[in-house]
Amino acid sequence: MLVVASGHAIRDAPPAAAAVALVQKGTEAFGAGTSITATFSSATTAGHLLVATTQDLNSGCASDNYTAPAGWVVATTVCRGSNGPLKLWYYPNAPAGITSVVFNTGSSGANSVAQLSEWSGIATSSPLDQTGTFSSGGSSTTLTVTTSGNIAATGELAITAFDASAGLSSFTPGGGWTSLRSDPGNGYDSDYEIGPPAGSTLSESVTSNPQTSWGAVIATFKTGCAGGSLTIESSPTLSFPSVGLNAYDRTTTVNVAVTTDDETGTSNSWNLTATSTTFDAGSGRTLPTTATRITAGSAVAHAGNCSTPTNSIGYPITLPAGSSPPTAVTIFDAAANTGKGPSDVTLTAVVSVPGRARAGTYSSTWTLTIASGP
Repeated sequence: MLVVASGHAIRDAPPAAAAVALVQKGTEAFGAGTSITATFSSATTAGHLLVATTQDLNSGCASDNYTAPAGWVVATTVCRGSNGPLKLWYYPNAPAGITSVVFNTGSSGANSVAQLSEWSGIATSSPLDQTGTFSSGGSSTTLTVTTSGNIAATGELAITAFDASAGLSSFTPGGGWTSLRSDPGNGYDSDYEIGPPAGSTLSESVTSNPQTSWGAVIATFKTGCAGGSLTIESSPTLSFPSVGLNAYDRTTTVNVAVTTDDETGTSNSWNLTATSTTFDAGSGRTLPTTATRITAGSAVAHAGNCSTPTNSIGYPITLPAGSSPPTAVTIFDAAANTGKGPSDVTLTAVVSVPGRARAGTYSSTWTLTIASGP
């Protein structure tokens, strides 16, 4: 009986991805005329995401066209028939010290409402993931708004806003959603959800009392995956299944689990390299230095992931081995703009055992290293 075992060197433990959190929300602002000013009670923190909603309470969708100061981007917008527009804005990686924002309405007849919110843990560049809109001129007690595409990563922030008829007595958010602002009297509601499941569309269904006509927007924002380093974590030990010696060449296979984590926010490519010492059972019993091959590699998103890695490595790859670890080879990589945040990488390792091998417990030390670049 021959037992093959491998010990893995650990190269840093990945930090936990920063969780998304609501820092503050501003007071609902009302204004008539060519502009409206939305405010925060405290100055904003540098690097956070700012979100704003602006709504025209009058029938001015054709004439009113809200604009915002530099740095603000429209995520999505909708009209409720001739009413509106309802706009959802965002400001990524905003500077510190913002306490108010002036939105221009484009019409002196606008009767506007606006609100701000500040969020931490969101990507500082290109944070917008999915959007969606819905509008219904007919009256009903329920409206559902859905993203046009699937949520890309776990841990995202989702925000909705609803424009309805004024004079309602209540709004009820959908399950799993938290109210950000509810003003049924003016026909406005906004909710949020943190961490909706990735890989599918996201919806919220809001109910009103009484029934009303509707307009709605939804947007999701990706988590940060920034402000940290490039790291890898693997199991400290790995055991291959034992092999019964019968004078024939045999193989033994195991999956190697590794968690990579790119928190640099640079969108650069990265690579995972490996080398090893010769499998040795003592008393001169060793396996060939070409005994180990990596035959496959794949990755799935870990909690807090921003994008899974796109791997370009062709398999199989012989894992270098020697009495001292030789020059490492690349066994997995991530193309630029992929592999951001934590990813669970699975590598299939196959050890070939010659028929002439002698019985014993063989061990080898593998060194895995992650680095920026192709």
